[in-house]
Amino acid sequence: MKKMKISIEFIDDNGESIVKTAGERDVPFWEEMEAKGFRDAFHDIETAALELTKEARDTAVEEYLAEASKKKRSQSDSQEATSSKRGI
Repeated sequence: MKKMKISIEFIDDNGESIVKTAGERDVPFWEEMEAKGFRDAFHDIETAALELTKEARDTAVEEYLAEASKKKRSQSDSQEATSSKRGI
C-alpha cells in the first residue's frame, strides 16, 4: 500500500497561512492492483480520493469560519470598548 495525502490551506494577503489541514489514506499500488484487478483497485483509489477530499475540505472550511468568527468577535469587542470610552 502507498499513501495519498491531500492538503488544503487558506492563505491571507500577506502569504501567511490562516488554516492548513491535511489527511492521508492508504491506496493500492502495483502489487495490490495486480492482485485485486484494475477496476477494483481503481475504485479503492477513487473512493479514497473522494472521501479524503471531502474530509479535508470540510475541516478546512470549518476552521476557516471559526477563525473569521474570532476575528469578527474581536473587532466587535474592540468597537464596543472604544464606543463606551467615548460615552456613546
